[in-house]
Amino acid sequence: MGKQNKKTIGNGNRIVYSVNDSGDSYDKDTIVTSWKVSYSEKISREKNEKGLRAPQFGALSAIRAHWITSNSPTPATVVMPTGTGKTETIFTTIISERVKTTLIVVPSDLLRKQIFEGAGHFGILPDLGMVSSKGIFPNCMLYKSRVKKDMEEEFLKELNNANIIVSTPTMIKNMPEKFFESLIDNVELVVFDEAHHLAAPDWKNVRERFLNKKILQFTATPYRNDGKKLEGKIIFNYSLRLAQLNGYFKPIDFYPIQEFEEKKSDKEIAQMAINLLNKDIKEELNHVLLARAKNRDRAEYLFDEIYSKYHELNPVIIHSGRKKSENIDSLEKVKKGESKVIVCVDMFGEGIDIPALKIAAIHDKYKSLPITLQFIGRFARTSSGNIGNAKLVTNIAMDNLKEGIEDLYHQDSDWNQLLHLKSNTSVEKEVELGEFISKFQKGHADAYDLSQLKMKISTRMFEYRSKKIAIDNWEKVLDFGRTYPIISEEESVYIFIEELEDNVVWSEQKDIIEYGYNFFVIFYDRENGIVHINETDEGKGRRLVEAIFENAKQITGEPVYRILKDINRLMIGTLGLKQVPSGRMSFRMFAGTDVKAGISEAIVSGSIKSNLFGYGFQDGNKISVGCSYKGKVWMRWVEKINFWMEWCRGISEKVLDDTIDTSDILENSLMMEPINEFPEGVPYKIRFPEEIETSNSVAKTLFVDKEEKSYPFYQAELRHPEIIDGNLRFQFWINERKYEYEQFINDSGYGYTQITGGQLFVKQRSGLTPLEDYFKDYSPEITFIQEDGSVIMVQENLKVLVKQKKNLVFPSESLVKVDWSKYKVDIKKESQDRDRKKDTIQYATIHNLVDQNSTIIFDDDGSGEIADVVSIKADVEKRKLDIFFYHCKYSHGKSPGSRIADLYEVCGQAEKSIMWNGNVVELIKRMIFRENQRRTNFDDTRIELGDIELLYAIEKMVKSGFETELKIAIVQPGVSISKISSEMNQLLLATDSYLKETYGLDLTCYFSK
Repeated sequence: MGKQNKKTIGNGNRIVYSVNDSGDSYDKDTIVTSWKVSYSEKISREKNEKGLRAPQFGALSAIRAHWITSNSPTPATVVMPTGTGKTETIFTTIISERVKTTLIVVPSDLLRKQIFEGAGHFGILPDLGMVSSKGIFPNCMLYKSRVKKDMEEEFLKELNNANIIVSTPTMIKNMPEKFFESLIDNVELVVFDEAHHLAAPDWKNVRERFLNKKILQFTATPYRNDGKKLEGKIIFNYSLRLAQLNGYFKPIDFYPIQEFEEKKSDKEIAQMAINLLNKDIKEELNHVLLARAKNRDRAEYLFDEIYSKYHELNPVIIHSGRKKSENIDSLEKVKKGESKVIVCVDMFGEGIDIPALKIAAIHDKYKSLPITLQFIGRFARTSSGNIGNAKLVTNIAMDNLKEGIEDLYHQDSDWNQLLHLKSNTSVEKEVELGEFISKFQKGHADAYDLSQLKMKISTRMFEYRSKKIAIDNWEKVLDFGRTYPIISEEESVYIFIEELEDNVVWSEQKDIIEYGYNFFVIFYDRENGIVHINETDEGKGRRLVEAIFENAKQITGEPVYRILKDINRLMIGTLGLKQVPSGRMSFRMFAGTDVKAGISEAIVSGSIKSNLFGYGFQDGNKISVGCSYKGKVWMRWVEKINFWMEWCRGISEKVLDDTIDTSDILENSLMMEPINEFPEGVPYKIRFPEEIETSNSVAKTLFVDKEEKSYPFYQAELRHPEIIDGNLRFQFWINERKYEYEQFINDSGYGYTQITGGQLFVKQRSGLTPLEDYFKDYSPEITFIQEDGSVIMVQENLKVLVKQKKNLVFPSESLVKVDWSKYKVDIKKESQDRDRKKDTIQYATIHNLVDQNSTIIFDDDGSGEIADVVSIKADVEKRKLDIFFYHCKYSHGKSPGSRIADLYEVCGQAEKSIMWNGNVVELIKRMIFRENQRRTNFDDTRIELGDIELLYAIEKMVKSGFETELKIAIVQPGVSISKISSEMNQLLLATDSYLKETYGLDLTCYFSK
């Protein structure tokens, strides 16, 4: 191949060039001509055969095909997992296609150096016998820095004669224009290595300058760092599954830990990783542990406080903030096997090849998925020597780290096969899903990862009592060559994924094709004799059921509406009726306030219900539900297949229950009615819509005009609704200051006016909106209690009546007698305030009523409170959080009695607080916000037991799937249990019913004897 000389121009710009026997350099044209006779393609088809690996040859073939068939220089993406030979594929493309000048763009100095050194002799291609001595090695340039003026002529000469230029996008972008123009004139091919960086501005800038050239984008993932897909055509995608199947990757054993306290997380990760390393060393495996931190400070902390203490493993630290000589020395120790532990930031992402790296301790998540994928992929590469499976350790209780692992699964289902879970900490639901999926005979459809599949919850039902299932008959309905069956005989679940290909409707051009999928899931509920199907094509779905379950009869008509049974507080949003007067069919649709008329018509006239959709509560959850006369039932959410199966079983039981009277269900549903005046009764609760009450966002704030200061909504509270002269007056509290507003309702509509206090505005991106105008868009909901115990909810100029069940008495077991004199409580004093007054109701509650074994006891008293006292008890072993709200209220009299006024506000607070039941993450965040605010403003704490670190840990527990159970209590010493009046009983019943019928909660009352 001849002799090569080396030289440097300026600061680090390295040149390697080939010379003849006389010492004269070859021009690049002569070099390229020599490749014609020196290159011979070899493919490794057997174990010891030398040549290109399968992914390398596949990528090379795809590149050639793309260049032949592409009319324009469209950027082409080549996806090759780390370790499958990407660099040699680049070199093979250059020499085999005789590319005269190639620019290779890389993300780092380390990779620039590595690619440059390999390019000068085409990597290992000569060792594979693919480049003979007749050829001449390429002239190569490593461009690292700008040159001085007196060196420009020499630099330009070498640049114009280079076959391969390697540099980073920042250097290329900032190259002097005359050099850049020369580069553009000469370059035939631009290769972006680690192309997931193309979202970065410098990368985009360079790419755009070369769009009229051939562009190849090599990457381990087709996603950019910002999560979007790479621009350009994917011409080759060698999957992780194939890489593992063909022996390029070994499985990665995943060891997740769950430690919810951040202070302990790093130590737990390190301990697990070190234990694994010591075990591997004992088994004589040549493994090295790499601990990954997000920045230099974190790396220094992990090294100094944790890893440096394992002296016997001779740990080292490498990052860009240390001297270059120190990093080189540390790296050599690792390569020689002297150091078994490395703590680093990103030094081991791109361009480092140390086969012994087999244990990854990820303390901090990478900024982007492609980098995470690349990092983990390096550990999975196979190599010779005493090397075992790679191991990954991270703390999935830290939500950002958990999300990083989940992102891998979401992007590429092959990670489920590559990343093997080695843990006893798996959540019960995950275990159940795994066991369920394991029962499927997937066959050739293993590309579809059932754990990632989420389906819209819906079903059509067919009655079927036979044991005969002709499963192979699916071939009569679906395209055999394009359909993938995934079957579980044990669970009686049959999944069919049918690929679709058709001409687009918007063009007659035959080569413009639209691709898609049909999806069918069939579940045979053998116990109830009903076949359920969830499908994307109803016509094919019906034929599929009829083919597999011969003589199955579709369930339609009135039985379908039985599924509405046991849905509490059902509010029907839309109702469709079908009539057949004089032999002609007609349809009518009712929505909003017209639903009441539709229900009356359905009950009285005997019209047929064609469809309805509504909202309500079932089994302690808020649900949406729809059903149609034709037999379809649906809910507005998506879930996993095993959830859908259980849901179908419940639907089966209701549909077959002949005792359910559907007319009763409609008659007892809730209906909205327009009003032109406020109803009779006492208003005892007022609240904003739930999305405002539970939001911790600061995108919308309350602006106090006089102070020119903004406050978040969660510092505000609506209080004390009352009817004055036919209008509803209420208080708006913010930062312990009171403002008063009124709502009016009349024949022409409704509106709001301010009565007292300075002007308040809502501050949004669009500007300032007066609060009274904001109320029009986000109207408060007011609850009235009637003399008969019925409840009316009013919002805007609409009301909803909830009838009270007759002859009910508030359960005596929910009434707790407290001897308040024992605790020396003044029953007219409610709040302990920041000085912790011991004679108050709140102080007595915290120290005597609340479980002192709680994890957290929190004083939340004040504007925007969740409750006066919040306690949380965490059971990590059972993965459960018990949350208690205590709503305290002072007595209106000196002695306990039967004053209904003592209950109005506190009952309203108890009902209002139930909104947190479905917003537990936001609940914990609200507590953290309010604690930090108390510390900042008053150098004090709201936490009576525990600390803020425990609150952060509890937030992670919720996010990791801990079960939560909410309990609500009223604390009112002014109520004498023996003197509770019928009015008080009705109010307590209304509150208790609200809690039970919505989220299935019980109300506890701490009163006086």
